[in-house]
Amino acid sequence: MRSRSTMLCVAATLVTLASSTGAAVAEPAPSAGPNVRVTVDDGGNGGYLSADQLAGGGYGDPVLTRCGSDRRMQNEPTLAIDPRNPSVWTSGSNDYCTVPTAGDAWAGFYRSTDSGATWTDSLLPGYNGDASAQGTSSPLHAQVAGGATAAGDPVMAWDAHGDLFYMGNNFNRGIENGVSGRTRDNTGDVWVATYAPVNPSDSTTDGAKYLRTVILATNTFGLGSFNDKTNLAVDPATGNVYAAWSDFHGSGCNEILFSRSTDHGVTFSAPLKISSGICGNQGPSIAIGPSGQVYVGWEGSTGGALSKAPGAISGAAFTVSSDFGQTFSKAAIVVTYAPFMFEAFSGNGARECGDGPFACPSGFTFPRSDLAGPYLAADNAHATIVMAFQAAQPSGQGQIETVRSTDGGANWSSPALLSPSAVGHQFYPFLAASSGRISAIWYDSRNDPQYSAGRPPCNSSSGQTSACLNVRYADSLDGGLNWSASIQVTDLPTNLNYEQFGGRLVPFFGDYITVAAQGDTVGATWTDQRNTVSAPDPSGDNDGADVSGDPETGGVCTSSLTACFDGTGGLDQNIYSALITP
Repeated sequence: MRSRSTMLCVAATLVTLASSTGAAVAEPAPSAGPNVRVTVDDGGNGGYLSADQLAGGGYGDPVLTRCGSDRRMQNEPTLAIDPRNPSVWTSGSNDYCTVPTAGDAWAGFYRSTDSGATWTDSLLPGYNGDASAQGTSSPLHAQVAGGATAAGDPVMAWDAHGDLFYMGNNFNRGIENGVSGRTRDNTGDVWVATYAPVNPSDSTTDGAKYLRTVILATNTFGLGSFNDKTNLAVDPATGNVYAAWSDFHGSGCNEILFSRSTDHGVTFSAPLKISSGICGNQGPSIAIGPSGQVYVGWEGSTGGALSKAPGAISGAAFTVSSDFGQTFSKAAIVVTYAPFMFEAFSGNGARECGDGPFACPSGFTFPRSDLAGPYLAADNAHATIVMAFQAAQPSGQGQIETVRSTDGGANWSSPALLSPSAVGHQFYPFLAASSGRISAIWYDSRNDPQYSAGRPPCNSSSGQTSACLNVRYADSLDGGLNWSASIQVTDLPTNLNYEQFGGRLVPFFGDYITVAAQGDTVGATWTDQRNTVSAPDPSGDNDGADVSGDPETGGVCTSSLTACFDGTGGLDQNIYSALITP
């Protein structure tokens, strides 16, 4: 474990490792393959399969059948590639296909055996209406019966033996029980599920057999406690499973909690607070070092719960464990930056803007973008740790910045732009390291003909929204010192601003996207609106963000709990993937 005095120096002394002076590493230009729809919920796949059917059983139910045709929203995708067989990919999302039958969104589980060319869609067992043996034996079954009918925030990681670990949270929507709004009756938990090979000798069956779900922590009812913002990693050498998440409190400093499993996901340790001395904690990211070090970074601030103490700073927090997650160094803010968040464009500080009660003085329409990083990757071939985060530039433009450490996190470089662009906003960076390559993806609006640093992505000066957003990719072959020229991954731009949530009044585009890598196999998943059917709203704001079926557009769909929206395509937000050739 690194000493307290050493870690305290991190925040005070940043060693500059200027990327602008590094010699560029020559490499072929990467390329992106066809964009593939992961969530096929338009009637083209005959329904979702149950966990029982994925492993060769026969259980099915109306929830699964309906999920295959209701054209609902999916966002916040995860992706993991099997190191034992890189043709086996798994993904997940917040999947709203369960809303009409189960009452809320659930954790989708998607699997491919051909490097993302085709997908089989499923759900994590335990959802409302799941009568399978897998579902009724899950501890989430009792949580759902108690009102925690939603699940999401998916993240995934493989071990070296064909076992997939799938983490997320389970919750109700919370009922305010005090005038301050800081206390809510939140039920729910954070969980890790395990999927194993159906046949351990056949790697094509890796991750197809659901084994179990383990609850790591539960919300404290009545106090506003909410366990959220999950992350997961597996040490390929030991097989240890590491989980971290944010515990938001009704008052006081929220925490980053950590738990580990040393028995392949059968049990997990009691949650350990690793964020002492830091507040405003959210969005942990875990990376594994060359000797099993556990690195954790997140967004945090000093100065108390509201960061009002003199000298308070905000930025990327970091801590490290040198004993396989048993203890951690003193956490510190290792780099400061101004997070790029869309609320700067609202005119009143609102985190999201839309119609009706969500309308903002600026007249713009946009989803929230609260999770500003950092995201970690450990390039053990070059003995570096790299962080990426979305930072507001002096002009107001959002750009992805990176820092790197060559000494295990004791010192960090000055921030440098990953993919400098004179126009467009960049946000939601994600990193993956494999075989001496660090891969990065992010959302990018550089192709927006109406771009202005003072406007949110894909908004004109009059508040008209458009399809202008793409996913871009770049990689580094020298531990994050230099990055390749970026390429566009998406073959169609998307409009992130469709008002599909909050009674069809506000957008939501999730909090992250994912890139995954094993060897030279690299894949990406993202949220995409190309299948969404829009409709004009001539009697209203006509902002190009209204969807088909919405009464604002002359539609008759008043509730997402009915079948009305199924045929319109107005809620058809999907997850897409692509194979990237580095």
